[in-house]
Amino acid sequence: MDSLNNGIIIDSVSGNVYKNEMNANPISPNIFCADPTAVEYNGRLYVYGTNDQQQAEEGTKNDYAYIKSLVVFSTDDMVNWIYHGRIEVGEIAPWIYNSWAPSIVSRVEDDGLTHFYLYFSNGGSGVGVITSTDPVGPWTDPLGEPLVYQNMPGLENCPAPFDPGVCIDENGVGWLAFGGGTPADGNTMHSKIPKIAKLGKDMLSFDSEFVSIDAPYFFEASELNYIDGVYYYTYCTDWQDHKTGWKEYEGVKVPPACSMAYMTTKTPLDADSWECRGPYFYNAGENADGASGLRWANNHTHFIEYKGVNYIIHHTLLLEELMGGKAGFRSMMADYLPMDKATGDIPITAASKKGVAQIKLVDPYTDNSGALMFTSADIGYDKVNDPAAKSTANGAWIYVRGADFGYGASEFIAEVKGKGRIEVRLDDISSKAAAFVEFDCADYTKIRSDSFAKFDGRNHDIYFVFSGSDIELKSWRFSKGDEQLRPEESIASTEIPYKTLVISGQTEPGPSPSAMLDIPKDGDYSIKSSSFEKDSAIVNLGFINTDTNAKYKVLVRSLTLATENGDVEVPVNKELDPTSSSENGLENGWGGSEVGSLIYGTEECGIFAAKTDITWTNYRLALKVNGEETPFTSITYNVTVSGLELDS
Repeated sequence: MDSLNNGIIIDSVSGNVYKNEMNANPISPNIFCADPTAVEYNGRLYVYGTNDQQQAEEGTKNDYAYIKSLVVFSTDDMVNWIYHGRIEVGEIAPWIYNSWAPSIVSRVEDDGLTHFYLYFSNGGSGVGVITSTDPVGPWTDPLGEPLVYQNMPGLENCPAPFDPGVCIDENGVGWLAFGGGTPADGNTMHSKIPKIAKLGKDMLSFDSEFVSIDAPYFFEASELNYIDGVYYYTYCTDWQDHKTGWKEYEGVKVPPACSMAYMTTKTPLDADSWECRGPYFYNAGENADGASGLRWANNHTHFIEYKGVNYIIHHTLLLEELMGGKAGFRSMMADYLPMDKATGDIPITAASKKGVAQIKLVDPYTDNSGALMFTSADIGYDKVNDPAAKSTANGAWIYVRGADFGYGASEFIAEVKGKGRIEVRLDDISSKAAAFVEFDCADYTKIRSDSFAKFDGRNHDIYFVFSGSDIELKSWRFSKGDEQLRPEESIASTEIPYKTLVISGQTEPGPSPSAMLDIPKDGDYSIKSSSFEKDSAIVNLGFINTDTNAKYKVLVRSLTLATENGDVEVPVNKELDPTSSSENGLENGWGGSEVGSLIYGTEECGIFAAKTDITWTNYRLALKVNGEETPFTSITYNVTVSGLELDS
């Protein structure tokens, strides 16, 4: 159908965006998910994870109790991802307790079809498996019971036989590793809790005994890879100091707390053949320079080669941090894995917000899913399986990065449902609409724009801006406008240089608040911290990350403090210097102020040095309004950045 033209005006766009246009991480801007695994099929990379979003919908902290589903995303360019929805494991296999930490492989079977075997943690009590002949389902439960369970013969020292890791070798033989829990004798360095076994030809049974892997300081998060004749077993180490006793692994780097480590072998059922190779991935809370600016979290990774490049898929608390939350909901990420396949060496790396580069451009002339996006604001989904993107507020938008308009565009065609308007804006969300569709339809209908504005160049970012809520976008494409192909442009031209500003405060008890923002140019910014409990003692209002080569200054104009009765803004007017280790912070409780003195603001509304029961600091920082102490639960830093110089 042709577009209506009722003159609907979109006069503002949503600012509720948490993953910005400059960073490829996290994978999803709106779905909490964790414990990734991945498989390639028909040129696309499919990533599966624990559905933390299901727990988030319960409105509780993340204790994982409500999670009985998994999530699926896919990409062919590593930065724009389609959300395919949920795998309802609790409905497929109603005997389960939970479904966590999946691991997947595929194999062409005798029927000529590719079969997918998706193993998952049945809570902490075992491993289940579901199967499909399509990477997004439908899925079936071939066993009707767990494949691995507690107190199974051969698992006497494996109290929590969960977190499966599966691989298939060059002979088509499947292998499964798993394990978790604490050893009864307390020997955490050599618990020998993780197990590996050969799977039967059906991938649903075992064709060997369970063999223990002596993974030093093992904790959880088993995964397997088979690469050029070598089996790679990866796992998460525990939280203790690992230097103790590490002398027996001379020449192998000591794994940091809760980091990912790996072992290799060519004969997985020979327990003595497994070689400890050390850590390869830090916990999210640290990197080679120390504190990373991200929050500490549990750790789970999978690595995979895709289009000739090695990637590590992992999770952090980044999306929740950007949203200001503190309930422990995780988000999946993608970074590079610097593996040397010839030697098996994997130097240790860390999580990044920037993530990975786009490897190919989006084809705008084919039907694309409405759920394809780099990031978005106020976008949800219409249903749990094969969802369309759905706006939840006026001015909602979707950002798709790097499309190849080699032949320009003459029209925009969208498959939509609802009433309203969707505008196409190129490269900048504040730009004038290049095309639009208006519609009023109760069922999905393809709507064609009446024109498309002329534009130059070939590679362009796309914004789809929605006029109101409850508008569903199922698919979209553009029609070619030129006969002659435009000159080729580099994919890198869509990248934006920036400087990451991290402001870290401290509360007792933790977790302490951290605020992050990527700054592309000089200007005024507001950076909101993660939340903390209202009865927490604030002992440090915040230091910015030290950068000895910085060419910029940060003026903290004011702080906006979130209270039960609304936001309270307190003027500060203090300049911070990121090149200095001492002049880059606001007031802290081991400073030189006297208890009762005004720190920032006025006597009527300000931050004061207050008494504290904490023995190692002199005072805490309290907000007083009209003489009454008022608890606050987050800090927004209103700053002005000046003198910023960026590499283009």
